[in-house]
Amino acid sequence: MELNAFSLLGALIFLILGIMELIVVRRVVYPALRWRYEEAKTTQTQGVDPGRVMFLLRVQSLIFMPVLGLFFGGSLKSMFGGVQ
Repeated sequence: MELNAFSLLGALIFLILGIMELIVVRRVVYPALRWRYEEAKTTQTQGVDPGRVMFLLRVQSLIFMPVLGLFFGGSLKSMFGGVQ
């Protein structure tokens, strides 16, 4: 892997996508998860804590996605006509 401008561009694009994913999940999915979890606590049938799910999503969105973009950003070079 070679660190170049396209790699950094790929990391930036994937970071932006990860932040957008995090915003959508926090606004749409998390409230329903939290509500169901709190309701299930009354019958002792709750599963995984939604806070843990959100922590894993933050790690995936803010760490793994930009690293993946950094690794695959070099392949953007071929999309733009092989600019050297």
